Amino acid sequence: MPDGMKSSKTLHKNLLSDFTTELLLSQGTENIHFSLRALLMALCDFLNINLHPDNFVDDDFTLTPYGKALSPVSAAQCAEDIERSRVFMLAVHQAITDRLGKAQPVRVLYAGTGPLGWLILPTLQAFSSEQVQVTALDIHQQSLDSFQALCHELGLQDRVSQWLCNDATAWQPEQAQTYDLILSETMNQFLEKEPQVQIFAHLQQFLLPDGLLIPQQVQLTVDLQQQTLDGPKLYPLGELFCLNIETAKVLAECTEDLFNKKLQLPVFVPSVSSLKLNTRIQVYRDFWLEERQSQLTLPKFMHRLWLKSGTVLRWSYLLEQNPRWKLDYEAGEFELAASDDCRAEGLFHLYRLWQKTLLQKWPSGLKTDHNEWLLDKALLDLMGLGLQPGLELLFSCNTLPELCQKVRSLILSDADIQHINHQLCLHHTPNELKPTPAIPAPLSEEQLEFWQQHGYLVIPDVLTPQQCEESQQAIWQFLDACPQQSESWYRSPELQEKIMLPLFRHPALDANRQLPLLRQIFEQLWQRTDLVMSTDRVSFNPPETEQWHFPGPDLHWDMPLHLPVVFATQGLIYLTDTHEQQGAFCCVPGVHLEIASWLKQHGEGEGYLQHQLLARPAKVIAGKAGDLVIWHQALPHGASPNRADKPRMVQYVNCTPLSFK
Repeated sequence: MPDGMKSSKTLHKNLLSDFTTELLLSQGTENIHFSLRALLMALCDFLNINLHPDNFVDDDFTLTPYGKALSPVSAAQCAEDIERSRVFMLAVHQAITDRLGKAQPVRVLYAGTGPLGWLILPTLQAFSSEQVQVTALDIHQQSLDSFQALCHELGLQDRVSQWLCNDATAWQPEQAQTYDLILSETMNQFLEKEPQVQIFAHLQQFLLPDGLLIPQQVQLTVDLQQQTLDGPKLYPLGELFCLNIETAKVLAECTEDLFNKKLQLPVFVPSVSSLKLNTRIQVYRDFWLEERQSQLTLPKFMHRLWLKSGTVLRWSYLLEQNPRWKLDYEAGEFELAASDDCRAEGLFHLYRLWQKTLLQKWPSGLKTDHNEWLLDKALLDLMGLGLQPGLELLFSCNTLPELCQKVRSLILSDADIQHINHQLCLHHTPNELKPTPAIPAPLSEEQLEFWQQHGYLVIPDVLTPQQCEESQQAIWQFLDACPQQSESWYRSPELQEKIMLPLFRHPALDANRQLPLLRQIFEQLWQRTDLVMSTDRVSFNPPETEQWHFPGPDLHWDMPLHLPVVFATQGLIYLTDTHEQQGAFCCVPGVHLEIASWLKQHGEGEGYLQHQLLARPAKVIAGKAGDLVIWHQALPHGASPNRADKPRMVQYVNCTPLSFK
C-alpha cells in the first residue's frame, strides 16, 4: 500500500466479487442500484473520501490547456451516476472478453482513473493478471494513490502494471508501448468543459492497429425546438460532430475542418426558438447511453434565439482551457405589426404588444417605441388584467395560438372587445376629429387650490361603508385570514411583496373602480376625459410585532427622475379607518413644484433629491374608510410602520390617458 494511504479500515473481500456477479447479470439500473451504492460507500469509507462535504467548492481541479481535469472528490462523485457506471462497466468487461481471443493479456490504458478506478474495477475482479494488464494514468497523484490502495486491499495489484501521474492530453510513454483498448471518460455534456476530445486525439496514436477507444463514439446532434400548444416541436438539424477513432486521428493532424460545421435551418413560422443540443454515447458495440439516461446525455439548450427561417447555423469548436461550441447565425428579420392588426382575438394593439414582449426575450436588436407605454398599459387595464398580471400573461406565451388561448380564458364578450377597441382607437384618431366632452367639476375651488399648492388631496366618502366592508372581506378571503384572529394576519408572507397583495380582480374591487365620482375626480385634475381606469392591486399593512417588521415601501418615486417632469397622478382608497400611527400613507408635500429645477441644476437621478428629502419631514395622511387620496407623481411617497392594533387596507386606483399631450 502506498505511503500516506494506509488505512485502519478493511474491505470485505467478497464485496467486489459479489457486485461483479450481480453486475454481469443485471438488465437495468434498478437491478444493481442498491448494491452499486453499497460498493461505492464502502470504497469511499475505506479511502476516507467524503463525497458530499459541507459547503463543497471544487478548488482541487487541474486546468489543462484543453479542459478541466476534475478533482479526486468530483471524480468520485461521478460514480453516483448509476446508469453511466453500469453501462461503462459492462462495456469494458465485454470489450476485454472479445479481445481475449486475439491477445493475452489485453493491455488497457485507463486515462483519468479518478480515486476509485471505478469503470474498470469490476473487470479487474473478473479477469486474472494473465488476461488483463492496465496502465493507470491520472493527472492527480492523490487519485492514483487511492486507486492503488484499493487494488492492494482487494488483491488486484497484479492487474495494474503502471501507475502514471501525468496529463493525458500530452503524456508520452518512456518506452514504445501500444494498447488494445484506451479507456477514458473525461467528458461533460456536449463534449464541453472537460478534455475528452484532446485526450482521444492525443492517445489514439498508442493503439494497436486494430485497437479500440472506449467509448467508441460520442455523437452530437442538434434539433430546432419551437413551442406549440401541444408542447415542444422538434426539427432535427443533423449531426454536428462525432468523436470516434477516425475523427481522433484526423484531429491529431488538423482541427479546422472537423470543428467547423454548418447546419441548415428548415423553413418555419417565426417564433421564439431554442436549439436542443443532444449527446448520445456508444460505449462499446450494443452498450449505449441514450438521452437522459446519464448526466452525460442530458440535453443542453440554447434558449430565446431569434433565428432566420431557412438560413445556416455556423458552428465552431474552441479546443482550449474551456472547450465549448460557438454558434454564429443570421438573426431573423422582425416586422412589428401595426396596432390595428387585430389577429389576437380581435383586440386592437394586443398582437403588437405581444410581439414587443417577444423582442425582449429574443436578441433581435429591434427597438420598440417607448411612447407606446401608456397605450400598452391602457390595453392591459381595459382587459381587466392590470400591468403585472398582463405582462406575465404576455411573457408566458411563445406562440400566437398560446396567446389566443389564454385571452379566451378571460371570457371577454364581443361587447367587451368592442368597448376596448373603441377606447384604444381614440389614440389613433386625429385631435381635430375627436369630440370634446365637457370636463366634470366635482372638486371645489378650495380643493383645487390645495392640490396646486401641496400636490395631494384627500376626498372623503368616495366609497360607502358597505363598499368598504365588501372590499375588506375580499382581502381577508384572499389572505385566508380572520379579522378577529391577529395570528392569522401573518401566516401568508409568500402572497405579499412587502405590503402589496397581488389581488387585482374581485367583484367588490371592480365595482369600486366603476364609480362615476372616482373617474370624474381624475378627469377634473387631468382636464381631459380620455382616461383609462387602472386595474391595480391592494395592500395589507398589519401591525408590527417582534417577529414582523414593516418592510416598506419607504419614500420613493414611481416616475423616472429626468426632465421633463410630466404631470400624472397616483391614488389609493382607504378601506379601513386609518389614523397616523396605523401605517398610513405619507408623502412630502410641495416637491412637485421644485423637482424640475432640482433636476435642471443638479442633474438627473436620486442622489441630490434624496439629500433634499432628509431635510423635509414626510407628512402622514390619515383618513377614514372610503376616503380617496390622490397625489402628483412627482411627490416622493410611501407607507409607514403600523404601530396600532389593526391592519391598514387600501385599494390602489389611478387614471391615465392613452398619450401625453
